[in-house]
Amino acid sequence: MVGKQIYNNAKELLLPVLCNWWRARKAKKAQDDLYTRWEQDYDLGSMPDLGLFDEYLEMVIQYGFVTLFVAAFPLAPLFALINNIIEIRLDAYKFISQWRRPMAERAQDIGVWWGILQAVTNVAVLTNGFIIAFTSDFVPKQVYKYTDDSTYVHEEGTLENYINSSLSVFYTKDFEQDTAPANNKSDIFGSVTECKYRDYREYKDGAYKPTLHYWYILAIRLAFVIVFEHAVFLFVNVITFVIPDTPYEVKVQILRENYLAKEALFSSK
Repeated sequence: MVGKQIYNNAKELLLPVLCNWWRARKAKKAQDDLYTRWEQDYDLGSMPDLGLFDEYLEMVIQYGFVTLFVAAFPLAPLFALINNIIEIRLDAYKFISQWRRPMAERAQDIGVWWGILQAVTNVAVLTNGFIIAFTSDFVPKQVYKYTDDSTYVHEEGTLENYINSSLSVFYTKDFEQDTAPANNKSDIFGSVTECKYRDYREYKDGAYKPTLHYWYILAIRLAFVIVFEHAVFLFVNVITFVIPDTPYEVKVQILRENYLAKEALFSSK
């Protein structure tokens, strides 16, 4: 993410400068060093045919990085903020001094980009819910703290013996051929008959199968994703209701202007 931002900023800054320098160099040779102001402005680069498409695309991709993977990379919003501060100044420099003045066009809003941002936001809620539930120990720890585990005695609300409860036993006699360690260091550790690994499995009927606790944790993880998603969307809807897109005073003023415009139209007939 950071590398892509640095590359894009460098390209946006250097490419117009180099192109304008090359065009100015050719123009000076053709005009015997007489290079007027209007010629300099004319030789500036023009806005791409797609207009602000690349600018919107860059911001939407950055928004996707920040929202989709913020649980995995919490520093993403900070880097996005720094990038946007730099991006504002680079775009201002590019539009003012490196491009010709673009033709203004009226637009009601940002168009289809709004729908894309909403879709990314909805997917981001689910993505972060699954990341928190399935790639961290948050759910297993809460289950261990507030449920009774008869295997490992602990006080309710504590994580005493949690590590031991999250480990499963593997018997060294079950190593497949040519998979056992070449040197098991038996002279140091003695005869090792079993080892432990992170999972909820048990040896049963000749295979290591998930325990009942494994399915219990899985069900609670899925339930957490559903609760997390509903809680976030409820919070968003509350904020949307409390803070409308158009303030009440502005709506009243718009209605008043429309009324006065109609009244002026009828009085003129």
